[in-house]
Amino acid sequence: MEQRPRKKRPPWKAIIIALGIVLALGGAAFGYFVFKANETAENANDELNRGDKSDRRDDTVDLTKDHFSVLLAGVDGGASLEEGRTDSLMVATFNKESRQVTLVSIPRDSYVDIVTTDGEFKDKINHAYSYGGIDTTIATVENLFDIPIDYYATINFDGIEDLVDAVGGIEVDVLIPISGRATGNVELEPGVQTLNGKEALAYARMRKDDPEGDVGRAKRQQQVLEAIINEATTINSFTKLNRIMNAVGNNIRTNMSLSEASQLQPYTKSLRSFNQETLKGDDLTIGGVYYYEIDEADLEDKQALLKTELGLPFTAGTDRDSEEESDVDDGLSETTTY
Repeated sequence: MEQRPRKKRPPWKAIIIALGIVLALGGAAFGYFVFKANETAENANDELNRGDKSDRRDDTVDLTKDHFSVLLAGVDGGASLEEGRTDSLMVATFNKESRQVTLVSIPRDSYVDIVTTDGEFKDKINHAYSYGGIDTTIATVENLFDIPIDYYATINFDGIEDLVDAVGGIEVDVLIPISGRATGNVELEPGVQTLNGKEALAYARMRKDDPEGDVGRAKRQQQVLEAIINEATTINSFTKLNRIMNAVGNNIRTNMSLSEASQLQPYTKSLRSFNQETLKGDDLTIGGVYYYEIDEADLEDKQALLKTELGLPFTAGTDRDSEEESDVDDGLSETTTY
């Protein structure tokens, strides 16, 4: 089947980051912002192979009426967003009634069913991108949480450095010490401090020396994301706005249009205070390879949370209750026979 050409639209993340600036500076800023957004759009290749709606939706979402979801993916592909693996995955839900933004992080080594056009198989979730790009990653995440993913935004992980420098640095409460060659020889001690781009990237990426592993890194990535938005929404400088748009345009792809992104204005305040969660689990080794085994009970809790925020039906405990009943029945049969 011939694939339709990919359209180019401005990245939604740019819109979100600049919303505070637009609101603060008024019409002149909005006009300039729209100009920069369309200029930035030249670098945003965003259309999904599936089309403009998830297979789990009957109709395309209307951001003025519906709850919706966005998959945020940090891609570790060097200079390219077309290669590599997802070093960071977060599902964000936007609830139109509460205006609440909920963010659930998925540890990169999570052992899940990878969903491809050729079938399903078990592997680390961060490998999904290398098997089929953002389409396969979205299909895999939809299958994991049993929810539709309406939009996505991928960011070249190295682009975080540019983005942090563009906003003039971010204030972060550093949770653990950072040092070593793996972090680009960046050294940080715990405590509240202002980080530049290189320091923020090192803080967000370090994993092996974190006592909590992937879970700890997910917390730090959420810190950095929230700090970038907090800083960006207080900016009142056209110069910084220009730097932000350039940083975003060079490093982000999305499938959200400018007109859709403009409808995110009611969520501006919520973007500065996420409801943050991370999938829980345990270490797992198979054939000498490390994986993160997601806790089934916690996965069900996160599914319930995301479905509630999206206004989707959810029956708690159905699968687990069925398994427990089966175990009890087996036990009774064995007792009776014995």
